[in-house]
Amino acid sequence: MKKYISIFLCAALAAAACTPAASPDIEVSEYAGSRASVELSTTDRLPAEGGTLIATVHRSPAFNVSVPKVADWISVSQADSVVTVTVKANSSAAARAARLSVIDKEMNISITSFDVVQNGSEKDVIHKNFQISTSAIEVKAEDTSASFSVSGDVAWTVSSSNPAFVPSPASGEGNGNVTVSFPANTVTEEVTAVITVSTTDEAVNTKELTVTIKQAAAKGGSAVKPAVGTVLAEWEFDTPQIEALRAGGFEQSSSSPEVDAPGNMGGAYVPSNVSGKGKIEYYNGIDKSTIKTRTCVKRAIGNRGEPVIYGSWEGDWFTWTAELDAPLAAGTKFQLNFVLRPNSAGVMKYWKAEYLDGDEWKELETIELEFHPDAANTEEDPKQINKYIVETATLTKDTPYAQFRFTCIQNAQCGDGTPLEKLSSNHVLRFAGKWSDADATAYLRVPENPKIVVVE
Repeated sequence: MKKYISIFLCAALAAAACTPAASPDIEVSEYAGSRASVELSTTDRLPAEGGTLIATVHRSPAFNVSVPKVADWISVSQADSVVTVTVKANSSAAARAARLSVIDKEMNISITSFDVVQNGSEKDVIHKNFQISTSAIEVKAEDTSASFSVSGDVAWTVSSSNPAFVPSPASGEGNGNVTVSFPANTVTEEVTAVITVSTTDEAVNTKELTVTIKQAAAKGGSAVKPAVGTVLAEWEFDTPQIEALRAGGFEQSSSSPEVDAPGNMGGAYVPSNVSGKGKIEYYNGIDKSTIKTRTCVKRAIGNRGEPVIYGSWEGDWFTWTAELDAPLAAGTKFQLNFVLRPNSAGVMKYWKAEYLDGDEWKELETIELEFHPDAANTEEDPKQINKYIVETATLTKDTPYAQFRFTCIQNAQCGDGTPLEKLSSNHVLRFAGKWSDADATAYLRVPENPKIVVVE
């Protein structure tokens, strides 16, 4: 039976910030925004052997259909307003589900969505959860540890293909974090280790899960001192740059297990997209699933191109890195310019700035963010305050690359300084951008692209 449910676009946008993962226990539904609705050929679950679902999108501007990365069992094709959803056979005993989003091409936002639910291959079979937060981690040559999380309700053990990479703990049960320790890489070749997490529980379909850790090669050759004015890396946060900024995998939804796990989401980063070889990375200091209220801790590239952090916490940190083909020589002086903006009062207030000098972190200053919850939110009296940050570092040792680190040092929210007990979807930290959009709020724009540049 065809059915339509109308939802105002503003409500759809608010829900999009914290959309729960689709569950096999829910019936296939149809959703609509104020400009679009979806008509499905069936509201029944698709059979375990696979099948096809036809979704007709009504009253919509030009659109694409987005399939979650983890739903590799779904493929879509589109002919005008008609979307054909093809589902592979499900060999698992458990039912599975995914939520597909209809994306307005011009606005680059989800205007409606619908669920695809498929039966499992068997009924009345107990299936236990067993998964890890990531399948691949990339670390730097000087790094000596990496972490990932295990989730499920079974006992498990951990082993390593490389004896120099030692996991701890070596076994566990249920949810837990695994830290792998290893020496810094001093050779000019990449080092790899495969960490295997396994269970013997018969209620689990896939009994072995692997994480491949790749440790970068040490830089070879003589250290260099670039000329004054050399831009080592530059980023442009703007709407036309969204796809380039997403190329490093930073755009991860709240339902992805990587966003809660300690570390940087399995190596996710925002690449420099103007010049140089640069990365912005954000690291969870702890397992965020222990302090969040819902599934809204996530990382994203905003609708105007700015990297956005949903849920910062004491002990988290982010880095700006610029690399050359050789180490930077002692005496090199370089500078980082960028802008941070808390979108809400719940963002953490105090951040310690440091830079890498050889193999040592050296402190620069403490950054203090502001948000004025009682302001009129006008240009003269804004709630959101752009924090212009300029950090300068002078190397005393040859150093692999130019890198700055900013660590949250206190659990105090930037609205009034009071501590938080839980994270929610409203705690949004944004790397501000220039914005070419004509309708963008003028006083939130920034004049220059963020960059790392040699100054002496």
